[in-house]
Amino acid sequence: MKVRILGAHKFESRHARHTCFLIDGVLGLDAGSLASSLGAAEQGDVQAVLLTHQHFDHVRDLPTLGLTTLGDGKTIDLYGLAETNDAVHQHLLNWDLYPDLTEPLGPEPAKFKLNSVTPQEGFRAIGYRVSPISVPHTVPNVGYVIRADPGGAVAYTGDTDGDISAFFKDDLAADVVFLEVSFPNRLHDQAQITKHMTPAGLRSHLLEALKAGIRIPKMVAVHMSLEHQDEIVEQIASVGEELSIDLTPGHEDMELEV
Repeated sequence: MKVRILGAHKFESRHARHTCFLIDGVLGLDAGSLASSLGAAEQGDVQAVLLTHQHFDHVRDLPTLGLTTLGDGKTIDLYGLAETNDAVHQHLLNWDLYPDLTEPLGPEPAKFKLNSVTPQEGFRAIGYRVSPISVPHTVPNVGYVIRADPGGAVAYTGDTDGDISAFFKDDLAADVVFLEVSFPNRLHDQAQITKHMTPAGLRSHLLEALKAGIRIPKMVAVHMSLEHQDEIVEQIASVGEELSIDLTPGHEDMELEV
């Protein structure tokens, strides 16, 4: 399994992109930078996308992906909570902002097929087993554990400030967990209101997991606020060193073989 971080940030600039991943060139994990990070041919290779929730920075590139690949005759499966799918359909692919790409626009099949997922109920998406895990956020949200049929598994928590131990305990046994750390410790109140993680909040959850005897795999922090990145990186390094765990920051175009 080859995982490419297309974006590792909460916001976007010339050198930073919305948090988004591409697995083996065919499976998207969120879509905030799924088109803007890829060439046209690479976009045409995407067969399915797992959506964590409906916030704009996680779904923004869906219309561009669909329109860029519209003439190839292929349908891309979108997987998300019913609430996520409804929001995408009603507010993005609604004929006001963009065409409804869940409908055929001509003789070819519809570009997107919306598939609802249920937390804690596993399913298959192309050549992968997927376990959706519910985590708290300001809107309904799931993270995913994804295992390739040939082997190798990764997880992504999505946006949350809640307990992430379920991603360590899932039967699909992630080798790497991507998790969001959006704000530095001094912005705890802002993180709490918006339900995002700080390094201190992550430390608390990891301590509880370690006390319970849970194995902590390699972790990569993403979804960092760009203006606070240096502070966040320094603080997560301290957490990793203190707890003797493999915790590193992610970055754009970082690739991992799992």
